[in-house]
Amino acid sequence: MVWAIMLLLLISLPSFAGDNTATIITKGSNNQITTKQAGNGNLVKVICGADSGGTAHTGYTYNSHTCGGAIISSTQEGNSNISRIYTVWSNNLANRYTIDTDGNDNTAWIDQDEDDNVSSITQDGNSNYAEQLGSGDDNVYSITQTGNSKYAKILSFSDDSDFTINQYGIGAHNTYIYNYRNADNNSATVTQYGSGNKDADIFFYADADNSTVNLTQYGTGSHAANMKFYTDDYTVDVTQLGATNQSYTATFNCTSGCTKTITITQQ
Repeated sequence: MVWAIMLLLLISLPSFAGDNTATIITKGSNNQITTKQAGNGNLVKVICGADSGGTAHTGYTYNSHTCGGAIISSTQEGNSNISRIYTVWSNNLANRYTIDTDGNDNTAWIDQDEDDNVSSITQDGNSNYAEQLGSGDDNVYSITQTGNSKYAKILSFSDDSDFTINQYGIGAHNTYIYNYRNADNNSATVTQYGSGNKDADIFFYADADNSTVNLTQYGTGSHAANMKFYTDDYTVDVTQLGATNQSYTATFNCTSGCTKTITITQQ
């Protein structure tokens, strides 16, 4: 039954006229879902691991079920489009989620719960927004944005996970990474390149041990980085290159019983 519903939805895609809406709700193992929309003002929502009743996210009423080994991809071409891929806690393992958007003023959102998941968002265009939320262990999250004025956010409750944000082009480059307390052994890599101002806010909170952060900002425009580490052991490497103003602000609260390696390069 689930496969039949997905097939009908996918037959109606790709959509070209704009103002289209696609919603797919599924559960179980090894689902493969692909959506494609072209035009402006489109919306796609995929919810994996959902059963009836309960609450998944604000505005959604689903109980958790299993979602394992899913491969879900969303492609949108046009402006002012929204793509959202959710999992419903818990029992969501080894999923692969991908969002690819081309155009302006688009929003992409991925929620990955539990372990061994990989998710990526790629946006090409202007004034785009991307966000990922993750929990569990051994996960990989990435966001790549190219164009003018972009914002990328990663919120993580995960252990043993890797976060990557790449932003290229002109206009504002804005990055926000928030690693919650007790989320250990994680690494964050951020690269911001091109003309226009670059800003990175990276926060690792209490008992988020053995953290690694690599930040590189280069090109024209101002370079600003604000970091806070409320952790025991961490390695931080910041490189800011360019002829314009460079600013680095950091709070490191560990004073004893911890290992800190901090390298700052500005030139």
